[in-house]
Order: sequence, then structure tokens, then C-alpha cells
Amino acid sequence: MNENDELLKKLEQELKDYKTHVKERGVDYAIDKAYELTVKQEIIDCIAYDSDLSKEQKKALLKCDNVLNDCYDEWLKTDGNLREHLNYSVDKSVEHITNDYKKDKIKANKEAR
Repeated sequence: MNENDELLKKLEQELKDYKTHVKERGVDYAIDKAYELTVKQEIIDCIAYDSDLSKEQKKALLKCDNVLNDCYDEWLKTDGNLREHLNYSVDKSVEHITNDYKKDKIKANKEAR
């Protein structure tokens, strides 16, 4: 097994263990932890698929006891970026919906004539 596969397996096991922990605590706890679960999955995707890690970085991550918690804790310190991206996405969606509404309104006016 190469380092990439080993790292992905480690990260997925960390997430699986955390999900088990969350499930054991019940539905309300799971709802409270939904954001954390989502972000941790995104962290796995970033590390495993979207980054170009050096051999040394991969080895360091493999030696780390809990990569996902460390990355998640760091994310929480800079969480403002999510809001910026979300605001941009919502603004674009509102713009598209409004444009479609205007087109439909113009079309309806033409058909009413």
C-alpha cells in the first residue's frame, strides 16, 4: 500500500470512528455535530484528492494521532471564509432566480397581449 492509500485509509478510519462516537450519543448530538462531520469529510477530500503533499508531509500526517481534529480545530479559527463563499453563492443564486423571474414575467405579459 502506498502512502497516499495509507493516508486516505487513516483519515477515513478517523472519520468512521468519530461517526460511531456521534451515533452512540443519539440524534440530538448528531444534529449538533452535523457541521463538524461535513467539514471533516471536506478535509479528507482536500488532503487526499486536492493537495499535492510531499513525502515528508504524508509521513507527518500518518504519524499524527488525529489529523481530522487538528485540521478541524484550525478551520474553526478561520471559519469566516465559509461565510464569504456562502454569501457569494447565495448572491449568485438570488441573481439567477431574479433573472428567471423577470424573464417569466416578460413572457407572461407578452402572452397576455
